[in-house]
Amino acid sequence: MHEMCSISSCQCYGNSYISIICYNKENCDVMNVMFLKNAGKNQGMRQCVALVGGQYQSYHIQKWMRVVGTGAHGKIDKTAPLRVTGRMTKSDGYDELLYPKPNNSDMHREIMLTYLSNLPDIKKELGAILKRIAIDNTVIVSTVNKGQSELLMNFVCSSKSRGFDLKNLILFPTDEYSRDLAKGLGIESYYAEALMKDIPKQEAARYGDSTFGRIMMAKVICVHLVSELGYDMLFQDVDITWYKNPLEYFHNKDSAIANFDVYFQDDGNRQERYAPYSANSGFYYIRNNERSKVLFRTMLYSGDLIFACRSHQQILITLLAEANSLTGLRVKVLSRDENDDFPGGFHYHMRKNDYMKKFVHEREKIDPYIFHMSWTLNKDDKLKFLRQMGMWYISKDECIGKDADSFKDGDVVSACCSSEPNFSCHYKDKPSIKPCIDSPPKDENGKSFW
Repeated sequence: MHEMCSISSCQCYGNSYISIICYNKENCDVMNVMFLKNAGKNQGMRQCVALVGGQYQSYHIQKWMRVVGTGAHGKIDKTAPLRVTGRMTKSDGYDELLYPKPNNSDMHREIMLTYLSNLPDIKKELGAILKRIAIDNTVIVSTVNKGQSELLMNFVCSSKSRGFDLKNLILFPTDEYSRDLAKGLGIESYYAEALMKDIPKQEAARYGDSTFGRIMMAKVICVHLVSELGYDMLFQDVDITWYKNPLEYFHNKDSAIANFDVYFQDDGNRQERYAPYSANSGFYYIRNNERSKVLFRTMLYSGDLIFACRSHQQILITLLAEANSLTGLRVKVLSRDENDDFPGGFHYHMRKNDYMKKFVHEREKIDPYIFHMSWTLNKDDKLKFLRQMGMWYISKDECIGKDADSFKDGDVVSACCSSEPNFSCHYKDKPSIKPCIDSPPKDENGKSFW
């Protein structure tokens, strides 16, 4: 054990964690690390680890399970022989990976043909904009369609109310309405009609539906473009509220986490399809280098999988793991449990009785950078949650859905932004900055947050 650590046989463990520790690591020229999840007391699964010598070094973990059937029809049969399964196969045998159908591949191919044929002109036009607005070679990137446009308006209004400078924010609108709204809000935008014409204008009815999946491709395209042009970037969805400028966190060279390539908000979800990082694809920071460029090029060419899964989050997490193995991409996930700086929907819905009470009553002690209203089924709920959390800064409902040119001089900010939050109660069992005890519960038998 003084020279190296080894296991000569397969050993099975019941419900305990497996750990192999090289305590004399100075004697190791190469250290191979495997992260293994505890099987769990309630799953009744005996977990084995086999280290097999061979001609080649493997950089992936093969997963073998006693599964019969495939895909959604897979189930555990402890009398069946072990067989290789996909990494997204759950403990009950259900495979969460959805495979592309011909229409998924056809849709992706059409988008790629348009994108690649227009890429030289797009890079030239966009490059001139980014050169003008970038600060410290960094830009903030968002995309939005008409159906989500009031969330964009709210982000800009709430940021201006706190005095944040959004000069290096660039929006990639998917329709002319959103492009004109960006101009009325005083933020930079780049609208490529040839690329965005097939993106739905309406909001998704719910997370993960077919409209949601198509909108996700807009996220992939805009991030790939900025990456190829050589800029660091903060990508964020529009359902975010800033309390401090998050770029200060990522630009802090004295920080203990200053040397990572990519930083992601922790999504909070621990399903197999989000392993091993559980990265939230709606808020992340990218340092531009060859490793991160490879990641987003690969992401661009994975559109058929994105369409099949109707979300790019699980595909992005899979590619993060592959890039970490292939190129040594250094990935940092800002822990949901150990980092109070970047809270989101997980905290709102799952930690409301501890974290959210501190957020409401003692926010100056937590001192977060942002709040991300993720983990929310649809836009209607997002708006209600934002309103009762004091995160809604649109002064009147009449502003929503109106064309920018309907406001005097096209000035949306003066007509629609409030310096103070526009509060209203909606659900008594969801966190709120003021008591909403007279409102109905959102969840069945939900108890009052207050």
